[in-house]
Amino acid sequence: MFLLRIIVFLILLSLILILAYPLLIVFNIASGGDGFGLCNDLVTCVIPVSEGPKLLVYLISIFFLLVLLLRLIMKYMNTLQSKNSIL
Repeated sequence: MFLLRIIVFLILLSLILILAYPLLIVFNIASGGDGFGLCNDLVTCVIPVSEGPKLLVYLISIFFLLVLLLRLIMKYMNTLQSKNSIL
């Protein structure tokens, strides 16, 4: 049961990081960085048109996959708790 709670915590942390990743890229570019490898030089940076939607699809699909996994683990934890109940 403790291991399942650790897994739930890691999934929730991953969900927060997925939601914060685009903000971290923008913050990195705004502070003079390369956007985590997205752009080497802002003056001569050429980003393909499909790069943004591709990143969006990746992040959304990973987000929903983690939500599904979280839902399955929570249902499993509920069944374990109901089996251990004395009622």
